[in-house]
Amino acid sequence: MQPKLQWFVGCAITLLAGLTCFAPQFSLAAETQATSTQSDRVESQSLPKVHLDGTYFVRDGKRFIPVGAHWVPAKAAMQWPVQWDPKDVGADFAKMHELGYSIVRFDMVWPWFEPRPGDYNPAAFQELDFLISLARTYRIYLHPSLFIGGEVGEAYWDVPWRHGRHPHADPEMLRLETNLATEFGRRYANESAIIAWDLTDEPPFWIVDGQTTDAMAINWTRLIAAGIRRYDTLHPIVVGTSGQEISHGPFRADNIAKEVDFFSVHPFTIYAPDLFPDPMLSERGTYGAAFEIALSNGAGRPAMIHEMGGSTAQYAPERVAAYDRVMMYSGLAAGSIGVDLWCYTDAAPEQFHKVPYLRTPQETAWGMTTWDRQDKPLAREFKKFSQLVGSLDLTGISSAPADIGIVVPDEWAKPHGDFSRFGLTGPEVTPYVSINDADAIPGRPQPDASGANQWLMGSSLSSFILAHRAGLKADFPREYGDWEKRPMLFMPSPLTSTGDSFLVHVHSDFYVKVKKYVERGGFVYASVAADAAIPDMAPLFGARLVDTATVSEITLKVVTPFGNLKPGDTFHYSLPGSGPKYWGSILEVHGGKVIAVDQAGRPALVANTLGSGKTLLSAYPLEAYLAGTPSVFEGTENTHRIYQAFREWTGVKPLFRTDQPSVEVSALKGDSRGYAIVVNHSAQSYSLNVFTTLQVHSLTRLAPEGNKPLALNGSSWNMDIGPYEGAVVEWK
Repeated sequence: MQPKLQWFVGCAITLLAGLTCFAPQFSLAAETQATSTQSDRVESQSLPKVHLDGTYFVRDGKRFIPVGAHWVPAKAAMQWPVQWDPKDVGADFAKMHELGYSIVRFDMVWPWFEPRPGDYNPAAFQELDFLISLARTYRIYLHPSLFIGGEVGEAYWDVPWRHGRHPHADPEMLRLETNLATEFGRRYANESAIIAWDLTDEPPFWIVDGQTTDAMAINWTRLIAAGIRRYDTLHPIVVGTSGQEISHGPFRADNIAKEVDFFSVHPFTIYAPDLFPDPMLSERGTYGAAFEIALSNGAGRPAMIHEMGGSTAQYAPERVAAYDRVMMYSGLAAGSIGVDLWCYTDAAPEQFHKVPYLRTPQETAWGMTTWDRQDKPLAREFKKFSQLVGSLDLTGISSAPADIGIVVPDEWAKPHGDFSRFGLTGPEVTPYVSINDADAIPGRPQPDASGANQWLMGSSLSSFILAHRAGLKADFPREYGDWEKRPMLFMPSPLTSTGDSFLVHVHSDFYVKVKKYVERGGFVYASVAADAAIPDMAPLFGARLVDTATVSEITLKVVTPFGNLKPGDTFHYSLPGSGPKYWGSILEVHGGKVIAVDQAGRPALVANTLGSGKTLLSAYPLEAYLAGTPSVFEGTENTHRIYQAFREWTGVKPLFRTDQPSVEVSALKGDSRGYAIVVNHSAQSYSLNVFTTLQVHSLTRLAPEGNKPLALNGSSWNMDIGPYEGAVVEWK
């Protein structure tokens, strides 16, 4: 086809799709002819095929951590397929190569690929082929995202023929989406320049917000993944979810685990103020990536950071760079298998005059570069991070096992309406129907559990951070999972609660398993509130619940030496709310030892020994107090000392720990070598000591500017670390 004719056909298709065609910039056929020689030339340089070994991505037999960002061009933005400018696109790839990208995620603009139902646009596939040629040239793997949905601010990039149909539920929409996924799998089944397929960006789409059920999310993911798998067995599959775990959304990891190969998280802590009531650059805020990675991993697949960051239209560029830096290192420490930031570039000024940028000023400045490809502070930090992770030898390496399991209730993890663990067998003479299981009553909407989920996530996040501050690594095994493999089990309220919010607490028979776990040598910490209910509690915790303690201010005073705690040590809390979820419980001691009392002299911390194991019980939901207190970790907060004292009493010895609560250290471990990831979550510089229980013989601090040996002093070493800085220490 001649260039002019191809341009005419492309414009016709574009207009039918409801988009705009720009003649001066669109001459794909001529550009394809001009680059065909280049494509032939780089064919011999095809990127090595990538697979996922269940722990990390692998190419040429070696594990690696892909790093990059999401690409939305500065000048054309989401109209780039129809304002096609190959030279500008090529310049973007050259810049990404300069910055150290090994992956780039981008949107396969749905109406451009499928302007009419079942009718695919050849020009769209030619553009994708051109991107593949650039990927080979610049050694950057492509990570295409299908059925884009709500990309860039408040926009939804729809197909003109949807006609209000639900994209996750309508039979015809499901058929068409599956067919398009199949077409991508057929065309690119063996394309090594593609690292993985992302089924879509940030479902459930806001146009059907609140209408997508767990069943819809599972069915949609299953269908689209199967469409790709009809021809393509090479490329791993993920769904680019944002906040689905922390919001208990239908596309959460537990629901889609059987349909995908890995998970993704978009830890935008600035958009979750209920969970992160802090400045962007804060101790709690900078644990966002690690928390979501650990929470997702508990569903049984590895996870990577897909989108993350802040806009320099809202925050100082230096603070955005520091925020992303500490989150990247902390995410790496938690086991993230890749980093893909939001996003590559700022929007060009001409985009300010049109939606969505016209209505969302913050979206104009999320890039690590300016619109004219000048480095922002984040670009410089990213380049250093890319060089460092590129130097890691991950052979035989995996994220070290956790010291603490913070259990995730089955009611939270399972699909809504799943009765498989309800203990019912065979037909019932009188059927069981629950007001909290909408699927048991046809047509009844699912109860709003957002408040209960917020309660659970807030306490879980607090416990996760306190564990790290106490020198312990935490993860999130599921209630019916392998939690017994951890030496310690933590159950912060509301895991110990009861009542209508089944979502947030464990099943009654879980305590039977916990008792056996403790008798065999396990260690359990639990906090309760006024709504708590624990069957056969006294033998396990050495105390029982008596009544509610209605309070507004709480002071715990240590009365018995316990680990690092000494008599007279105090902990003070102000309740962020009122009611049973924040009030405490009056305890009556039955065999346990009172470690601390409250302001009324009542037992507040009770330690107990059962068989070979030990327990510690708090009469107040300490983690919920911290969850509801803004900027709580920027002050003199010291609740981690309770966790630390319990660790010392039990004798649990983590692989690594530091002498500074705000500096976490986690291990990527092999048989005789590995890496200690040291991350400073505070605004203060430290000269700190790192302790290890491993028989370490040599230490090297890795850095792009040059590696430096560290002196080992017995079982510890000293090192300096700056504010919100990350470091990698190789040990052998």
